[in-house]
Amino acid sequence: MKLTVGLADAVIGIDLLGQAERAVPLCREIFKDFLYPELDAETELKVIILNNQIKTHPIVQQRGRKRVIEEQLLTKDVMVWLDKIHWNSNDFKISESMIASYCLGGLLLFDPETSNGCVILQDGPGCFRPIYRLCWMYLAQVFGERTACFIHSAALVREGKGYLFIGESGAGKSTLAGLCDGSIVFSDDRPVLCERNGSYYVYPSPYRQTSLLKGQGRNVIGLCAMAAGFYFIFKDNQTYLTNISTIEAISDIISRHILFFKYLSMRARSNLFDLLFEACHKIPMYKLYFCLDQNIWETIESSNLRSQ
Repeated sequence: MKLTVGLADAVIGIDLLGQAERAVPLCREIFKDFLYPELDAETELKVIILNNQIKTHPIVQQRGRKRVIEEQLLTKDVMVWLDKIHWNSNDFKISESMIASYCLGGLLLFDPETSNGCVILQDGPGCFRPIYRLCWMYLAQVFGERTACFIHSAALVREGKGYLFIGESGAGKSTLAGLCDGSIVFSDDRPVLCERNGSYYVYPSPYRQTSLLKGQGRNVIGLCAMAAGFYFIFKDNQTYLTNISTIEAISDIISRHILFFKYLSMRARSNLFDLLFEACHKIPMYKLYFCLDQNIWETIESSNLRSQ
């Protein structure tokens, strides 16, 4: 069973093979606003379930750790293990450029050269627990190769312009998204940021706190807005802006706010460093201290007028 996901400007096929078809309802729920079966996939993620006789994470177990939730694995170790279990190359062709990642008992194999991937699950109770995060990790890797990323922020669109409100968990991203009347919420937690032909755009994302895309129906493919501002948010008893240096902004975003950055290929990391370096030099950036009782748009629009 194959599902076709249209996210930002990428079209990805998720092919659930054999017993993995049991995860179709779960995947439909995760990507419910982003399913487009009429489109042709550019890259493919295969999802397979191995039988109970084969453990899917011997590399992690061999390290003697009591509990490992998630980490990147050494490619050579995974290649040796795949050879031991007589891996079928028709499922996924392995190479030395492959990136292997582990999460909650599942493995993700990713080929940076083709952007194809494979999720390997072990049959048994809870076998689909890691699929949400492994699919997300795969999409982040696809985007990284295309100079795009999931960024830990709320993306709000006002008068056709996209604004990113960047902050840690609990900083108030979802709160801002819920309070900002007159704006469209692309995501209150993890939208997509990308560079295309020298311009920077934000896109909706299925990875968000709110259940529906506020202000839009279900047709969200290709929906985007040109990025007009980055705002690092902090709760306060009044609403105001302060400047932030380009170096501080770049460092903060790369080290704390690009999802799955450490799992990406060297090329993808380089792409995203270039993306943020250029974007932070071209797009207005501020620290935004906000009070729930005050309208942030008045403050933001005042700063825009002063900068013109």
